[in-house]
Order: sequence, then structure tokens, then C-alpha cells
Amino acid sequence: MPQSEVQQSGSKSLRYVLIGVTIVGLLMTLAMHRSYTRGEQVVQAALPAMAEQGKRLDAEGCIDAVIAWHKTCDATAVMCNNGVKTAMYHCLKARDRAADCAKLPSGEGMDGKWVFVTCKERGTQCKRTKECACADAYRSIDSFCRTDQKAVQL
Repeated sequence: MPQSEVQQSGSKSLRYVLIGVTIVGLLMTLAMHRSYTRGEQVVQAALPAMAEQGKRLDAEGCIDAVIAWHKTCDATAVMCNNGVKTAMYHCLKARDRAADCAKLPSGEGMDGKWVFVTCKERGTQCKRTKECACADAYRSIDSFCRTDQKAVQL
């Protein structure tokens, strides 16, 4: 085989490989975009329901509602975990929470572990501290109360 034919054959193979890699990359991008879009719709659809429930629930009821939502959340795990704080905000802002804020541990005695102890006491112990809907829900209440019921720090 002459050298030019070998070189031409090699460049065709490389071309096919690059085309294949590009197609796979595009398909993965499309799949990720669809997953993100669908997940965003799932989280956004829960917010009006949380706001409606928040009108009749106390802060503990909001935690129960958000944890129940989180267990059935059909978005990606990351989106569901991040959605806890947003869902808590919508539930909490539905009415005045001064009485609920008064029940929180005082600032001096509060360390970051109180949320895990509280979750364990209520039977929703955190398996992973970074991905715990219960702990995020209690942190949301704390944040909501510290901002004079105006926001939950995400």
C-alpha cells in the first residue's frame, strides 16, 4: 500500500471518531438540558402549593410539608435538595411567624449542630450532613427569622 493511501485511510478513521464523539456530546448535552428543564418545572410547580399550605401551617408543619415534598420530588437530587430552602421560604412567608421565631434556640447557645440534633429528635435523622432536607428546613427557619421574615439565605 502506498503511503498516501495509508495516510488517507487514517485521516478518515480519525474523522469518523471525531464525528462520533461530537454526536455523543450533543446527545448528552440535550439530555442534560431536558433533565434540568424538567427538574426546574418540578421545583417551580411545588412553590404555589407550599405557599398555600403555609397559610394554615406553623413552622413545624412547613417542615413536615417540605420534607414530604422532598421525598417525592421527581427532579434531580441536587435540584430537590436545593429546592428545600426555596420551598420553605414560600411556606414560611405565607403568614406571620413571630411565634415560631420565638421558639428557636437563642443565638448565644446556637451552634451549627442544633439542626441535626433537632432532626434526630423528630425522627428524621440526617444520613449526610450536606444533603439533609430536615437540616436545610430548620436552617431556613433560622434564616427567615434572622432576616425579620423577609428572606431565606440560599
